This record gives sequence, C-alpha cells and structure tokens, in this order.
Amino acid sequence: MSNQQTDGLVAEGGKRFLQDQASPAAAKRTLQMQGITLSEFARQHGFKYRTVSEVVRGVNKGLYGEGHRVAVALGLKRGP
Repeated sequence: MSNQQTDGLVAEGGKRFLQDQASPAAAKRTLQMQGITLSEFARQHGFKYRTVSEVVRGVNKGLYGEGHRVAVALGLKRGP
C-alpha cells in the first residue's frame, strides 16, 4: 500500500486519513482547510454522518465501535 502525505492528510487505499490531531477541533479545522465537509468525509469512509459529527463535537469519545474507527480516521487515536 502506498501512502501519500499532503497538508495534514494521508492518502491510503483511495481514502484520505488525517495525521495525528491534538483535538477534535483541530481535526475539524484540518478538514475545513482541505475543503472536505463532515458529510463528505463520512461518505468517503463509510461512516454515518452523525457519528463523525459526534466525534468532532466531543460528544462521542471514540472508545469503541464506529466512534473509535472515526477517531482513528480523523487522527485522534491510534489504530488497533
């Protein structure tokens, strides 16, 4: 698998993942700077928009399940 890195994003397998982010707000800013909406990010990764929104707002801490997978894709947590 080849990784391409640009402005806080890592492209892998046709999906763009965020690099390590300090906070949900930082992840949201990175997406905004790249012109990617939360709904577009959710669609690209096969997540529910609501889950992505909850993780970015800090309502869902991403401890397990889809919330955790979203947090990993946003660069907030390390993968398994």
